[in-house]
Amino acid sequence: MGTLPARGDWFPILSTLLQAKTLRQFDERLQGELTRLLRCEMIGLYLYSETTAAFSPVSESLRNPASPAYPIAQLPAAGTIKEAAVLAGHAIVTEDVSRSLWSEARAIAPGIGKATSVLVSPISLRSESAAGATAKTLAIIAAVAPGKPGAFSEDDRLSLDMLSRHIAPVLAAVLAAEERDTLVAINNQVVLGTITLDNLIHSIQPILRKVIHHDVIGLVRFVGEPHNRWFDIVACEGVDIDEEVLRQFPFEQLAAAEILATGKPLLLTGHNQDRFAEHRYFESLGVLSAMLCPLIVHGAPYGFLALGSTRRNAFSERDLALTEQIGFHLSHAIANLSAYDQIRQLKDQLEQENVYLREEMGASLDLKSLVGDSPALQKSLKAIEMVAPTDSTVLITGETGTGKELVAQAIHRLSPRRQKALITVNCAALPPTLIESELFGHEKGAFTSATARKLGRFELAHGGTIFLDEVGELPIDVQMKLLRVLEAQEFNRLGGGHTIRVDVRVLAATNVDLEQAIKRGAFRADLFYRLNVFPLRLPPLRERRDDIPLLARHFAHKYGLRHRKPVTRIHSAALKALSAYDWPGNVRELEHLMERAVIVSRGSALTIDELDGLGLSHERTSTPRTLAEAERAHILDVLVRANWIVAGKQGAAEKLGMKRSTLQHRMKKLEISRPPKHAL
Repeated sequence: MGTLPARGDWFPILSTLLQAKTLRQFDERLQGELTRLLRCEMIGLYLYSETTAAFSPVSESLRNPASPAYPIAQLPAAGTIKEAAVLAGHAIVTEDVSRSLWSEARAIAPGIGKATSVLVSPISLRSESAAGATAKTLAIIAAVAPGKPGAFSEDDRLSLDMLSRHIAPVLAAVLAAEERDTLVAINNQVVLGTITLDNLIHSIQPILRKVIHHDVIGLVRFVGEPHNRWFDIVACEGVDIDEEVLRQFPFEQLAAAEILATGKPLLLTGHNQDRFAEHRYFESLGVLSAMLCPLIVHGAPYGFLALGSTRRNAFSERDLALTEQIGFHLSHAIANLSAYDQIRQLKDQLEQENVYLREEMGASLDLKSLVGDSPALQKSLKAIEMVAPTDSTVLITGETGTGKELVAQAIHRLSPRRQKALITVNCAALPPTLIESELFGHEKGAFTSATARKLGRFELAHGGTIFLDEVGELPIDVQMKLLRVLEAQEFNRLGGGHTIRVDVRVLAATNVDLEQAIKRGAFRADLFYRLNVFPLRLPPLRERRDDIPLLARHFAHKYGLRHRKPVTRIHSAALKALSAYDWPGNVRELEHLMERAVIVSRGSALTIDELDGLGLSHERTSTPRTLAEAERAHILDVLVRANWIVAGKQGAAEKLGMKRSTLQHRMKKLEISRPPKHAL
């Protein structure tokens, strides 16, 4: 019944096949010729994989689940007529496969019917060497005639066998040309295209899909230390993978572990992956076949490229070899992207550091403001000198305005990290919804307004120091993440799965009683103990009154220069009044007061008059609590000692360094009047 041309008269068929540019075209042209010549309803082409002894269907009739031939293509190779043809090295024919012992009998009968003739021939590429002639099977041709027992003759078998040998070089050439064109296209895309690591897979998939039929594609990156390996799914299209489910399996039992250990690609046909713990999970997702190809970046394992299919036997050795070559190009692309990303991160970090440095400069913080000779301050300065050269975490406590940020600057500038950035974060000034993003950064799309990746303050402080001011104001959920950074020096950006490691020294400050906050449940005890490695308390200004004159003169000089005022000294009466005040706002309050006094000054010496209206309060206590009360007490003391004489050389005005009219004005304002003389 067969009508193949006589042996040797295959030139029209070969000519038609030689015009094919792709494997798909080769298959379509071969089907067209053979169905016409053999007068059969179905021609199927399979690529053969020698290492897995698997047949990967090429023809659409074998890949379409709606086709009656689909179940045949899903069978394992063992026991099939296709396997028998490969083992025999020549074409095999059966008059009725449904009555045979071949595995196809149980799959072909329900879909196609009984009394089906099948003719199978291996397409083998023969070569000669000193060791003798060898043959490598590239593919299998299967001709099927449903409902036609004995449809193929012995001549058909011999003719197809001979034809298969002649078309083997043509098939090899088509495969080589298609691989070359694909690699050129992908190389152009990853080299010339505008790509990032996030869209790398998406950019090559249209090219890859033309040559390798697949339903799933993914890029996977190894993470963790050698003793604690895992992987991140950088990109995945076609299936949603729950990494938490995968984490129930030990890493060493996963396919990823074999890729990492051997550096060799894996071809999983759907019949040979039982040795991997995760195979049932992927089957539950509908992924029945897979190829995993290692990616090597800068000479070290980076991860792997994964292709998956909802069909068994979906991929061949040829697909695996091509994917491995694509992986080679992707490895170079990833290396370049990593370099570009590092450059971009360094650029972003420098830009951000410049912003923070400008903010620091704008704050006019001056280390020289740590002025004073009092024992309380000297104790703090000695503690700074001891802890600064170390990498110890420091918790700076003290009332508002005592100079905690100045101390943090001093510690950083006296440390080995002084050449790197000091990044300051005011935890109380950030909205709770933004604190985590500000500290740890976020990925693009992490939340509605995250239109681009942002580096967090911890990344910006890498190699340097981060100062967490008002750390007691951090929300509880952020405290846990901060504890992780302190303990492991690693974190994840908001919306990111990649673990970032940093080398950062942490300084923290608070005016909150953290031990009381712990009792209220507002602060984590474990975080407190981790921060409180080296506690450093700054005394309030009222505990170092001896330093007030030094500080006052320092600020008068500083702001005299800044505001171009010829202030060179402060009257003793003003200094005594300043020293008597309790300064609830501490050094900051004194600094602001002195700046205002310099601005309103009218001469080279600051007087009490130029402190007019500062710190006024009508509250009266036995001990002066406000500047006005301290001033009133001082003026009263001078008046009493001057026997209430206001003017003249021995008068109170002279002693106070002010004009008589000014003193009389101050007395009226402060409600000071001479007590009545008692009758003798």
